[in-house]
Amino acid sequence: MARQLNVIGFISGGKDSFFSLLHCLANGHKLLALANLAPPPHARGDNDLNSLMYQTVGYGLMPLYEEVLSIPLYRQEIRGTSVNQAKEFYAPRVPLAKDIAPPYASIEDETESMVALLHRIKMDFPEANAVCSGAILSTYQRTRIESVAVRMQMVSLAYLWQYPELPTPTPTPRKEGLLEDMAAVGLDARVVKVASGGLDEDLLLENVCAEATREKIVKAMKRFGGSVLGEGGEFETFVVDGPQFFSKGALEIKEEDGKVIRGGGGEAWMTFAGGSIKHKRMGHDKDTQWLGKLRTPDLLDGAFQRLLKVLDKETWPLPESQTCLPIIQPCSLQLDRPVSSLISVGNRTVKISNLSAMLDQNNAGVQMQTISHTLKSTLEQKVHRSIHDVVFTTILLRSMDDFQAVNGIYGELFSARPNPPARVTIACGDSLPDGVNVMISVVVSMEPIAHRQHLHVQSISYWAPANIGPYSQAVAVPLTVDEDAVIIYIAGQIPLVPASMEIATRVQENEDPTPASKLADFRLQSTLALQHMWRIGQAMRVTWWVGAIAFIVSSDDDVRHKAAITALTWQTIFIGGKDNGLTEGPVETDDASFDVWEQQRNGNRTLATEDRENMLPDLSRLSVVTADNAEAPMTYPVVPPFFAIEVSQLPRGSEIEWQALGLAQASLRLLDTIREDGISVAACSITSNERYFGFIGIEHLETDMDFITRIEQALLMLQNRCNVLDVRHGHKTIYTTHKVDMERIQAQLVPCKSVWSANGEALAAAIVAEYEVGV
Repeated sequence: MARQLNVIGFISGGKDSFFSLLHCLANGHKLLALANLAPPPHARGDNDLNSLMYQTVGYGLMPLYEEVLSIPLYRQEIRGTSVNQAKEFYAPRVPLAKDIAPPYASIEDETESMVALLHRIKMDFPEANAVCSGAILSTYQRTRIESVAVRMQMVSLAYLWQYPELPTPTPTPRKEGLLEDMAAVGLDARVVKVASGGLDEDLLLENVCAEATREKIVKAMKRFGGSVLGEGGEFETFVVDGPQFFSKGALEIKEEDGKVIRGGGGEAWMTFAGGSIKHKRMGHDKDTQWLGKLRTPDLLDGAFQRLLKVLDKETWPLPESQTCLPIIQPCSLQLDRPVSSLISVGNRTVKISNLSAMLDQNNAGVQMQTISHTLKSTLEQKVHRSIHDVVFTTILLRSMDDFQAVNGIYGELFSARPNPPARVTIACGDSLPDGVNVMISVVVSMEPIAHRQHLHVQSISYWAPANIGPYSQAVAVPLTVDEDAVIIYIAGQIPLVPASMEIATRVQENEDPTPASKLADFRLQSTLALQHMWRIGQAMRVTWWVGAIAFIVSSDDDVRHKAAITALTWQTIFIGGKDNGLTEGPVETDDASFDVWEQQRNGNRTLATEDRENMLPDLSRLSVVTADNAEAPMTYPVVPPFFAIEVSQLPRGSEIEWQALGLAQASLRLLDTIREDGISVAACSITSNERYFGFIGIEHLETDMDFITRIEQALLMLQNRCNVLDVRHGHKTIYTTHKVDMERIQAQLVPCKSVWSANGEALAAAIVAEYEVGV
């Protein structure tokens, strides 16, 4: 059961903030107070601030809210202007003292007005620990609210984030779906400003939730471009009635209560000297059943619902005959010497691997502190980069019990920048070398920070799990300077229900789980965690996955079943082409990449011509090369490589964590898989810059050849397959239960309990390699 949060709700008078508050209540949280930012006296009158952050049209009606709303309303003047107009916003993470004035109140950026207002409210409601906003598609607004929430040590709730891209709760998806959902609960929001082609002042004071008004807006946006939801400032609204908050009465605003102000380019808005209140009978609310009418997105998209049905139709547990090889009991990774750190240099990235600290004491926090200093000095002295150039991190722990101690020190490394690296965190148990409780490996970008893209959503929503910790969901790094192709590092994804941040389960409360129900839970969790990775990939414009790893936690009697479930999860989502719902035609919603920041700087984006197709996977960018290096016709289905890796523990007690490497706007050659002497090699190359990725599986075989020699044989097979002259200068990550001589095989090491192929075979090792020709 998710914990109840004590919430302060930001409202502007607009539809989105009120509707988000209804979702906040529906998710079990307690609303303590409402907060509103108003224009300063010198900016009032007939003017509209046209702030990128705050709606100020209709501010003259706000005093009516204080009388009619059943929740305390606090107001604060907006101080300053949009000094920082970057899409992402960041301020130092310095907690505010309770007994002093906010230290950021004097800063001229208008964002800091929220800090002063929240500080005031918390003096009356010290138990407040969350803020709620109506951010839908605007990264500009969301990141500013998140920055303030983090500094105030509060949780950000934004239940409408990416709402247009979520599965519709109605049978037929519509472009105005969110407006229709608002109408379903009885929200009455009047248009108070129009600022887009096709929307004239005749629309003013009409209810935007009414069907006729919605149809007018959709028609105008199709013709002239823009957001059906008004996310680019096409129109603004003021809520006059609705459920829950308007139990005492509704607002009445008429033409005679205000006047129309006309700006340039057809822009028009209303200013109000006042309005009136239509009181309701005590205890009367026309929508006492609004909770039953509130539509919330399904947990799974249509494609992933179908995927789960496929998994549920399989016979679980598997018959013994379906296990290709018996499980080999893992041996502890006993090394003759400490694990050596490794630096792998490429054209665009540098990998620093296996950083550890074998100290006299085994305290993980102390070890992490030492690793932190080593990493910073290595970056500065050997790589000539800073800690802010790290784009991806792999954290290996002996026990998840050490996570909090390690995470706090890790977070301090990246506290001076808004977007930390993406990361994956696993616990390897006694597979780690003796005395090593923490091991860190990082990917460092050699490109300027301005050339990278980050996805760092810290707000709780229905979309995907919030990143409340010091990591980003994804980081994109250019493959070449003069092309659009990028490589995307995706953080490990566990099966949290986004709205509650709890692990998904089918088991009812107080119900004792059975082996069958545990496997049923795992099927749901494998599906949900993969959907999280998919949604993040879509947001980052991933067009193909180079390959994927599913980290699993199992008991000895179900590891093969869980490995098989993850393999089938991965294969099924690719099998079916257009029938799987992932490459269907135009998405009948607003573009998820639409942003007010881009809208006001790059002009209108036309929905009629830019209805985005879901291009993951984008098969048009793939070609096939046979074993003799001849071009071959594409055959379907095409499934990227995959391994399941059994580890001791995962974050939050999860039993599954998906992690993958994505590509965007890159053309790929897929090399036919070759198999020889119990070794399989799958590879692909990026055609523009001759970068190769290889996925190698090494089976358990009775052979006189020692394990390290077999690894060298496998790497030589990859070298020959890719026509790479020297594989020593690439980067390899080895997942294995076996002892590895790190002097002979220089690689990033991930010791584990067992390794599984996409065919359900127990492997001795899996290797993921990356090479750049000419390095």
